[in-house]
Amino acid sequence: MDLRSNIAAEARAKIVYERLINITDDPGVKDALAFLMTREIAHQKSFEKALYAIENNFPTGKLPGVERFASMYVNASQGEGDLNGPWNSGDEWDRIDELGEVMPADGGDGRATVELGSKDQKVADEMAKRTQSNADANPTTGADLGAGPGAGRTKNGDMGGVESLTSRPSKKAR
Repeated sequence: MDLRSNIAAEARAKIVYERLINITDDPGVKDALAFLMTREIAHQKSFEKALYAIENNFPTGKLPGVERFASMYVNASQGEGDLNGPWNSGDEWDRIDELGEVMPADGGDGRATVELGSKDQKVADEMAKRTQSNADANPTTGADLGAGPGAGRTKNGDMGGVESLTSRPSKKAR
């Protein structure tokens, strides 16, 4: 069983159910979707608990990583919004900030660039704000420390949930 793939699938499915809930006005459909969405939360928690119950569960697969690359972090996100956190700096990482040390020798600068119109740039800017990383977080599992309202019980306490989604207005009515 590939628990990491299952965890990711449960997360994706929950988002799909959220989107479906937001586009319907039918209370019965909302109830059914709410049940299915909430089961995805329970499945994700279960798979994460199972994964972390397995000792030496990282890295995935059977072959070891190449030692000189296994702890290398190439900081290709330099500029405004570049954050340091446990995912890219500290004793566990050999951080590379000079991109010229590792970038390909194809004549490019190694950066992906896209020209956006003003409307698309506004959407991209809003998404960047919404998805900004918390540089202080250092979770043991996503299910426990990433849990929010509606996650049910985690080791951080009961995050609760709603009684029913049928009383919640759809996006159309907001």
